[in-house]
Amino acid sequence: MNSRDQDEFEADDVGSVPTFFREHEEFFGHLDMITTMAGDKGTWSKDGSSEEEAQLVRKATSILEGYQEQPNCLDPHLERIVDKLMSAVQEYVYALYDNSMAETTASGSSRISMSRMTCLFDLAYTICKVRGYKVVLRFFPHGVADVEPVFAMLWLHSSVDAGEPSWTTKYILLIWLSLLAMVPFDMDSIDSGLLSLPPLSLSTISSSGRINASASTLVARWIELGKLHLNKSGCEMEGSAVMLARLLSRRDTLEKEQPEFISWAIQEISESSGLATTESSNGDNGDGGGKDTKALGISSVLRINGALRVLCHLFSEMDSPVALSGRLERLLTIFQSGAFEQHSVTRKLICKAAQRMALLFLPPKPPTFAYNRTSLRDNLGHTTDGTATSDISDRSHLDGNALAESVDQGEEEEEDTIVRWSAAKGIARIAERLPRVLAQEIVSAVVSILGEQTLEGADGKVDVSMTSEFSWHGALMSLAELSRRSLLPVQMLREAIPWIVRGLTYEIQRGNYSVGSNVRDAACYVMWSFARITNPLCKAVFADMSTDMATALVSVAVFDREPNIRRAASAAYQEHVGRHVSSIGSKRAMFPEYQKPLLRHLCTVTIYHWDLKTRELAARSLRGLAPLAPDYVISELLPSIVASTTSPFLAVRHGAITSAGVVAEVLGSSLQKDKRISEVILSVPTNIPEKYTQDFGASLTLSSIASYIGCLSRAGWDIDRSEDGGGTGVRQRQFFESFVQALTVCKEVQGIVPDFTAFVGKYGLSDEQHSIMERYTRVERSGTSCQSYVLAMGALRNQSNFDLLCNLITQGTTVEIRRNAAAALGQFCQRWTQDVGDGVGGCDTRTPKNELAATEALVAGLLDYSVDNRGDVGSWVRKRCLETLLVLYGSDRTLATRMAADVVVLLLGRTLRAATEKLDRLRERAGQLLEIILYFQQDFVTTTTTTTTPPKATTGAVADPPQKHLQKCLAQLRTCIPPPADFSANSDLRYLGGLSIVDDVHQCYEGEKVGGQLGRRNSGGVNWADPEAAFVQVACALSVDEQRLRQPLFEGLVVTGSAEPLGRFAVKAVALHADALSPTSDDVSATRDSGSSKDMAATALIANEAEEKDESKAEQGDFHTDKWSVDGIVGELTRLLLTDRRTSKVINPALIVADQLIEQGALASASGKAWLSLYQAVRRVAYGLRAPLRLGLCLRLYGSLSLVSDEMARMALESVLAYLCHPIPKIRQLAADQTFAMICINGVLVDSDEERMERIQALLAETEWMAAKEEDFKQRKTEIAELVKQALDADASQ
Repeated sequence: MNSRDQDEFEADDVGSVPTFFREHEEFFGHLDMITTMAGDKGTWSKDGSSEEEAQLVRKATSILEGYQEQPNCLDPHLERIVDKLMSAVQEYVYALYDNSMAETTASGSSRISMSRMTCLFDLAYTICKVRGYKVVLRFFPHGVADVEPVFAMLWLHSSVDAGEPSWTTKYILLIWLSLLAMVPFDMDSIDSGLLSLPPLSLSTISSSGRINASASTLVARWIELGKLHLNKSGCEMEGSAVMLARLLSRRDTLEKEQPEFISWAIQEISESSGLATTESSNGDNGDGGGKDTKALGISSVLRINGALRVLCHLFSEMDSPVALSGRLERLLTIFQSGAFEQHSVTRKLICKAAQRMALLFLPPKPPTFAYNRTSLRDNLGHTTDGTATSDISDRSHLDGNALAESVDQGEEEEEDTIVRWSAAKGIARIAERLPRVLAQEIVSAVVSILGEQTLEGADGKVDVSMTSEFSWHGALMSLAELSRRSLLPVQMLREAIPWIVRGLTYEIQRGNYSVGSNVRDAACYVMWSFARITNPLCKAVFADMSTDMATALVSVAVFDREPNIRRAASAAYQEHVGRHVSSIGSKRAMFPEYQKPLLRHLCTVTIYHWDLKTRELAARSLRGLAPLAPDYVISELLPSIVASTTSPFLAVRHGAITSAGVVAEVLGSSLQKDKRISEVILSVPTNIPEKYTQDFGASLTLSSIASYIGCLSRAGWDIDRSEDGGGTGVRQRQFFESFVQALTVCKEVQGIVPDFTAFVGKYGLSDEQHSIMERYTRVERSGTSCQSYVLAMGALRNQSNFDLLCNLITQGTTVEIRRNAAAALGQFCQRWTQDVGDGVGGCDTRTPKNELAATEALVAGLLDYSVDNRGDVGSWVRKRCLETLLVLYGSDRTLATRMAADVVVLLLGRTLRAATEKLDRLRERAGQLLEIILYFQQDFVTTTTTTTTPPKATTGAVADPPQKHLQKCLAQLRTCIPPPADFSANSDLRYLGGLSIVDDVHQCYEGEKVGGQLGRRNSGGVNWADPEAAFVQVACALSVDEQRLRQPLFEGLVVTGSAEPLGRFAVKAVALHADALSPTSDDVSATRDSGSSKDMAATALIANEAEEKDESKAEQGDFHTDKWSVDGIVGELTRLLLTDRRTSKVINPALIVADQLIEQGALASASGKAWLSLYQAVRRVAYGLRAPLRLGLCLRLYGSLSLVSDEMARMALESVLAYLCHPIPKIRQLAADQTFAMICINGVLVDSDEERMERIQALLAETEWMAAKEEDFKQRKTEIAELVKQALDADASQ
């Protein structure tokens, strides 16, 4: 393994997250080629980049975007990347600047295209997007000589003649100018005039507010150019704001340009939002801060956001609030206005601008109670109780209340997270600069928000259902930002931590959903920020409360519903472990310390969750955790769970019943020792009020009761029984009635059936209860109820139940009943492999007769191709039948040897057809069943027959005995279908999934789990999930010397071959198989041109009679050893076309597949006799047919048959001409198209009279065959037929 492979291998070990720039060599190769092509000055006059250059840029961009999550991996190579890229851009910018300053040609066209470097700017933008413009900008060229060329290029892109340049180009130029705006030289010394630059676009100016297009100095033009891009959405606005902020914060622009621009921005916001009109109408009332309901347009919002964004950047660059003199009141009016309530981004920018403006009035002086990083003595525990040594500077003349309102306005009730987060960061930044007393007041106010609208119950629990999730989220975000800056006083930590722990489980249900995930995430963020507090006194507080914090974080990390919350809690926990090893790390090592908190969280929070899946997962978790602390669960948790089983709230009731059942199962031996507790546990199902099993939510309650009883049954609880021990005691009858009610009411019973099975296996059923179950499967009840009882019948073990299930597989009134009958029969047969000699509820039913009956019923179910508005619903039955056959033949190696040969052949034929299904899961199951029969069933060494009709001898060659012939067929199939991977003679069936899969068949209602195991454990010889590989492999079985195997297999390939997208794979498989076959098995010397129309009827009649004889022999169980050939394929297509066209579903597929096979030339070697039979079958199908779809397929097949031979072409042409007068316009048009193709393309007519041929072509092409009037096309058809007849006669005479 070389170093590169080793690096990639190591990267894959950590989840494929890159740890370094792995593709740097490939990237720099692309970059060298890009810069070389871009540096070719001969191409600078062309518009845009070449296709090769654009392709290279796309490849380089794709490489960079792979590092979005780990952009720091680019840092070692970033300077080289940016320097190489921007050097090419810089050279181009200089050339464009020189060209723009020079005289233009007479036509006014520029010699250098402004769009030539678009690809380079796109690549530069990608680098900025991945790594961040602040980091990338460090490596941009920033010489004084770059200022005017870059400015000129951006100006040209904004001028009248620029057209529509790329926005990435303008963004890169804007941030480049933001760097050049920081050059340490006076702008007047740089300004050369730039008088030859064209004017700005008037349309752009008019849409950008008040812009002075006549500015003459460089700084003035620079500012106006920045204003021009402030109203653009996206990156242009951000780049322009950064550029203007840096330009206006220069020393030579502080006195004049900065105040003027702030006034311009205020006026821009006021005019765009309508505040200027409101102020003028209010006069001196000063009511400009009220809400304005005026709707703002998109252009107005963009103008407001642009002005606010540049103010945010400008306030962060300013060192003094001097420029705000006389403008502060107007800014506060804007910040407090209600005109922006519908625009979250605008409110976020207002919040950010207000906090940054406030920071201008506060000196950057940390409070004394913060952690002193410069004093080792303080680090070791020394603190000072002195107050702040200084107050706010005298320059602060700002109204503190108004400022606090403007900053805090987005926190409490703000619905947008971006605004709350901005407000939280602003509060922390301001508190960092305030004196100690004021900062403590801020922290106290934030903590008090968490206690608003909360209620404390008698048990001490705090109810937060009336609180606002927005207030909690904002308060927690503020605490996190304050904590990160070490601004939380020690005395406030003990008060805040309990509220933060409550925030970790904050969730309020709102109908069918809940809110609070953002609150829990913020609480995890606060916990994470606590780990960054390094104050020794705070560290002592964490040590005292470490157990509560650690257990709360672990519980959330394990049991929270949202994955991002679990990750956040885990990150916070790990942060504390790394920084406070002494306090929390030791608790982590003592795992029993977490058992009780985890169980408490599980039994008080998670099992009562509003989401059903979460409650079910909680019950599964409780199954694994309860045995770790049985005494704690029984004494502390179980009483409250049992009390909640009668709760009026559905979610609480369902979770409590399910969880109580789990505890009763896993701790059954301990619970049964106490009679009082045992009686309480056994009385839970009967103590539930009757209204809860009849009103809304009854199905959930009944399913949980069934689960509870199933848990008691699996744990072997001793319920009340009758004195004779018959299992018909009062409680047994009550439990049975609960199951009957659940099966009647619940629509989804796949989870109830395993519990009912456990109940029957432990406590049994009386004869009366057996009769009740069987009666409910026959009584005309609701469809859902009937099919539920059918599925539950798999739990019973008597002979009558077995006979009923076998009958329902084919005789069930609905597809759901037939599907459930097949699944229940699989559950029934699965217990044949178990010890049921002394089983309750019936005798052992595994007899050769029942094995044969089950196989025949399941094989019959493989023919269920029912279709309704839901699609191929019969596939549900076929899938269940295949799964049950896997149960039968996967659990007994000798089962096939006990079956008659004709039954095994029938099973193989139906399975081979199932192996050609369009659905992947059906093919997988059929393929696995084939492998089990071929490689895991014992060979047929004895001759056993269960049929009453002996095989008849055939004339001619002596037929092999049935068992011997079957062994020969199996040997041929083994040559076509390879064995599974790692196959050996002693392979265990469980390796293939024969038993491990069927153990869960009855629990997997739709088969997801079964399908997953099949996909993992399927054979390595044939990938049945891949249709192309599976069809090619299974098509080889067409060569098996048994007609009853070939016919269903070929029929399945034909049906699948007519459907896309899998159809092409099936047709290709048949074509490849046909290429390897002999032309014919009986008349190799027959020519393609032999035969006439007179012989056709007799030939077809003989063929039909032979097929009817073959079918009758197949029904009697005879084996047919005729060899397969190309004529056999044509004969099978003919047979499918001659089926009853009123009920057959294979005629259309046969027409489609025959047409495709002929076009591909796969049947070219067939004999004339076979072609005549096929042609006659097509005529029979088309005779008197009015279905447009099928008739169109017949006409297309006629066209393909014209390619077979000259005689066949003439007969096909005569047949197609008859449909030129068909009453359906679409058929007439299709017949005309086929006639034209046969004459002009296929060359059916070879006539020396060119005028006659041209007349035929003209009539076919110019006639309006879609016309509704008969006289418009009938005369033309007669003329065409006459001309074609003349041409044929002339050809025959030659």
